Amino acid sequence: MPQDAQILQAQALFQTTFGHAPSAQAYAPGRVNLMGEHTDYNGGVVFPMPLALGTAVALSFGGPAGMIQARSADFPETVKRPLGDTAKDCWTDYLIGTLQVFFEGHPPTEGLQITVATDLPVGSGLSSSAALEVALLRAMCQLTGRNLTPVEIAIMARKAENTYVGMPCGIMDQYSVSVGTPGSALFLDTRQLTSEPVALPDSHNFVIIHSGLSHRLSEGGYEKRVTECTAACAALEVEFLGDLSPADLHRITALPDPLNRRARHIITENDRVYRAIDALKSSDLGRFAALMTESHQSQSADYAVSLPEIDALVTGAIAAGADGARLTGGGFGGSIVAFVEKSRVASFTQKITQGFPNARVLAVT
Repeated sequence: MPQDAQILQAQALFQTTFGHAPSAQAYAPGRVNLMGEHTDYNGGVVFPMPLALGTAVALSFGGPAGMIQARSADFPETVKRPLGDTAKDCWTDYLIGTLQVFFEGHPPTEGLQITVATDLPVGSGLSSSAALEVALLRAMCQLTGRNLTPVEIAIMARKAENTYVGMPCGIMDQYSVSVGTPGSALFLDTRQLTSEPVALPDSHNFVIIHSGLSHRLSEGGYEKRVTECTAACAALEVEFLGDLSPADLHRITALPDPLNRRARHIITENDRVYRAIDALKSSDLGRFAALMTESHQSQSADYAVSLPEIDALVTGAIAAGADGARLTGGGFGGSIVAFVEKSRVASFTQKITQGFPNARVLAVT
């Protein structure tokens, strides 16, 4: 299994770095979001699917008290930081923030030694940060004997990203990574924190393609969208935009631009999730594919999280044989997901790699 390779790599790196075997190790997958972008922090519904790509963490108590020593297979150096350190815009921020939440102000007297191995590209829009947070929490539960449910782990991981890293994300990434199973999609109500599995069609694959443009959601664009949605809620006198439905679209016409467009995306995107689930359950794959493409158009025009290169890749994917395609993840770069008949996948991927030299096929479900 793909996760075994990552766990073995993290264990081997631990042995090489610290001279002994780890006491605990765990894995968490990345995810692709099939429908429902930016609706999670608006109290809406989403439709993600964990992937057969992910992150493994190996760890033990050890080293100087109150310190972590961390090494990733992607970097040559071992990073040493106090457990109580403030954020430093370093990959180890996700470790420090998660550990601070886990220990709740009562850090251990011992230090921690940690190694990380992953096949999730950073900045691809496939939840590499959530996978790291959840894998670390799972490993810490093994190490300490603490018993946390998958939902509790998701809540902790989101808190670390919100309060320490400074990323005002919703809970979709952490929930789907912690609760979901690779190859099975989840219909998730982010307000109620309830979910149900949804069967996917045997006739099609989802093809995830990295645009070649990495994103950094913490650099302002994502936070600005959260702020705009909060302002739209205040103007509309609702707690969340997810409280509204298409019947309320007339109410947003009085909002100033761009708040009207941001609210319109959330309202229509939330509705698209419900319609997409209904289309899959009724085997109306043409309608599902059309909703994917409609979602991308809304992300580009109303929510303005796409880029010209992403728009071109979505258009190119449909021209190459995809029935539908859309930007997936927070946007401002990252990946798209295309809905492709299985019989066309080989020719589709060949056309994409020939037509878009900077793009890379990351996974085929």
